[in-house]
Parts: sequence; structure tokens; C-alpha cells
Amino acid sequence: MKQNSVSQLYFSNKDLTERLEQILAYIKTETPFVLDKPLQKSSWWNSKKIGAIHYSGSFNNTPAILKIQGTKPTTSEALMIENFTNQNQSQLIRAPKIYLYLPWQEKLEFEAIIMEETNHQKIVNLPASNLEITTFFNLYHEYKKKCLNKPWLEKPNISLAEQTLKNFATWQKISAEIHPNHPLKKSTDPELIKKGINHLAKKLDKTTWQFMHGHFSTRDLYQTNKETIILSNLYWSWRQPFYDAVFGFHWYQYDLANTENISLETLLVQRKTWKEYILNNIPQTELDHELLELAFLERNLAGLNLDGLISVSPKAKALIQLTREDIAKAINR
Repeated sequence: MKQNSVSQLYFSNKDLTERLEQILAYIKTETPFVLDKPLQKSSWWNSKKIGAIHYSGSFNNTPAILKIQGTKPTTSEALMIENFTNQNQSQLIRAPKIYLYLPWQEKLEFEAIIMEETNHQKIVNLPASNLEITTFFNLYHEYKKKCLNKPWLEKPNISLAEQTLKNFATWQKISAEIHPNHPLKKSTDPELIKKGINHLAKKLDKTTWQFMHGHFSTRDLYQTNKETIILSNLYWSWRQPFYDAVFGFHWYQYDLANTENISLETLLVQRKTWKEYILNNIPQTELDHELLELAFLERNLAGLNLDGLISVSPKAKALIQLTREDIAKAINR
């Protein structure tokens, strides 16, 4: 069983909305799911290409969520959830219960999962309190100890350094297509990114892969009674060490920047608090510290290249400049 590389599918993906009406009609005919309203559309970096859509509704009179996946994964999310659940030893973290799975339909090009309603009670708000940050990383430690007992996916047959170069080659092409003239870009960014990628690949040359949830973030953890449900289960995969420790922080800062009622000062304080917590609580050895810094570098490069190219605002400008500075420091460290 092989892992998914969702971002690598960007160029082959068709916009799901173009065939959505037919897909919904099929689901209405073939399942007892009763549609209520759309909840979320998933696109690649705010592009016009929609890869998945979530709907609220009910399944046999039970509140439920319908997820329609419009890009064919290498391994289905339903199979990921099954394998995760089979080896998961945590009493606190689990995947959502699946009520019905529709395997990939070649004609309409989609698969679908009908799963339990999560009640949308997030673990962390915007901005986060110190207690919420602590709670998030307590869950991270629980996940690392009890949710990763037996990897069920094949380890990639290329080195971590090679995969890193491959990832950024794809992400740079995507950035050029989606944001060819983004106002947050500077003429010096391509050279800085190039230096950063080469530095990162060199440092990762002898580093081994680690198995993890590749989307462990505040967006994907929801409280239900005394349990936490983890979503985005397409992203279980082998990645560089501590990617999962940094990923949540990485996207949380962009969520802060995109939230109107949060000031630049609050963003900067939150960013500092999150990063200090990670640095002070995650690594246990000197090697851990080195690998964690490389995980921060990888996400900063992704941010400067594509992730951080969000709507222009003083917060966005400050954040992208801090990203440049962090990359330069990492290269020269």
C-alpha cells in the first residue's frame, strides 16, 4: 500500500465542481444520505481547482458528514482510516466512524465517504490561549506515543533528500501557475529559495524517513465528548522528522494572518509563543534540535514559495518577511 501525494496531483486534477451536480444526483440515488448544506471546499492553495467538498446532512436519521473526493488517491481515505484504526492504541484520539464508503467511480471521477458528524468543536481557536496551545501539544505527544504503532504504508523507494527536491520542483511550478505576479513576491526570492532547498537537501541526505500523519493541525482536530477526532486521513505518510511537529504551527500563522479581527501584534506574539513552545517541548536530544530546525526550514521554504502567498495585508507582508529572515538564518547557521 502506497502513500498519497496530493499536491503532486495538481496538474492532472479536474475541477470537481464541473461534475458536482451529477455526483450529488448519484449519491442521492445510491445512498440514504440526506443532503443539508455545503461545509467546506478544498482547493490547492486557493486556486480555482476544487479537489474535495464536504457537506452536512444525515445518514439513516443520524447527523453525518459527506466528503466527496474528486482527485483519485493512490490509497483511499477509507482504507487509511481502517488501517490507522486497526493499529491505534490511543483512548483519546481516533479517526471518524465511517457509515458508508463509495469506492472510486471512473465515470464520474469521484469517491465518497459518509462519516460521523464531528460537531465542529475545535481544540484551538484564533487566537489561541496558552491552555489551548498546551492542549494541542498534549494531543501531539499522545499521537506520537500511541497512534503510530505499526506503519501500514510502504516506505518511499527514494531518499528523503531526493523526495524533497522533487516536492519543491512541483511546488515551484504550481506557484508560477497560480501566483505568477503575486505582490508579496520579491525578485530575490527565487535565489533564496534555491539556496534553501539545496541546503535542506544536503542536510537531509543521510536522514531517514519517519511515518506520521502529514496534516496534524488545528484544522483537523475536533473534540467529541472526551475523544478527539483526527481528520485529513488521506495524509498518513512517510516524511522528514518533525514535519508533523511544525505543520500545525505553519498553517496556524496563515490562519491568523487571514483573520480580519486579529492584529499584527497578536499575530507576532502568537507566532513567537507557538515556536518557543515547540522548541522547548518537542526535541529531546541535540540531534532532535537539528532535525526540528530542518523541519522549520522546510516549511519556511514552502511558505515563501507558495503557502504564504495569501491576500495582501500588513500581517501577510510581515509574515512573509519573517519567513525570508528565518530562511537566511537557517542557511547561514
